[in-house]
Amino acid sequence: MNQAPATKWLRKSLRNQIILNATGSLAMLLAGIGILVVTWGFVYIVSLFALGSWLGFHHWAHPVVAFVFIPLFFWGNARTSREYLSEYSVTTGTSSDTVVNFHLPGVGMASNVNPLAPDTIHTGAKMITDVLYSGPRVVTTAFRLLGKCLRLRRVDLEACGAVLAALFGAGRKLSFQEIVDALPGINPVIIFPQLHELEGVIFLSADPAGLTLSKEIREELHRSYLETLKPPAV
Repeated sequence: MNQAPATKWLRKSLRNQIILNATGSLAMLLAGIGILVVTWGFVYIVSLFALGSWLGFHHWAHPVVAFVFIPLFFWGNARTSREYLSEYSVTTGTSSDTVVNFHLPGVGMASNVNPLAPDTIHTGAKMITDVLYSGPRVVTTAFRLLGKCLRLRRVDLEACGAVLAALFGAGRKLSFQEIVDALPGINPVIIFPQLHELEGVIFLSADPAGLTLSKEIREELHRSYLETLKPPAV
């Protein structure tokens, strides 16, 4: 099957994906830097009160302490599961395990949660830690998107376009072996990981493992092939 329309569509799709990921990476990086600045200010203020007021540290030490904590937050974020930070548990101060919020006249909103219980304190610490890790998390996402851009730029248009054309022409799932047999010129060690980066290319693990295309990609490729059938404009 003629692969030129598939390659043409892939080139356009990759360009759009690269632009989208690059824009997202820049936006996330700027947002991450802003969050890190706020985080630095928070640590600076905490250091100012904790180390300055109580321990008498000189003023120059507080910015240094705040800067030292920033890479520590990156290290901690890389080693800590997001699921772990989102698991909360508290101890209630009554015989009921149900957390109840209520209004006390002259006081405001109150709760039956025991704030001094170990698991309640632990939950509070995890919530604070989760907030402090926001900056590193956003910056890490920015670099992940940048890495996605670099991988998309290395995609072999001709080889991947040939695979897309084969999948489109078959109209069904093709096993990895069927693809290699149909396209002996491709290097599966290189091409299959590159296809994993393409949106709409679905990897199926059911025996025999192979690839198929999403409905959206099939429709777009169909339009691309129809365009090649149009007579040239006079």
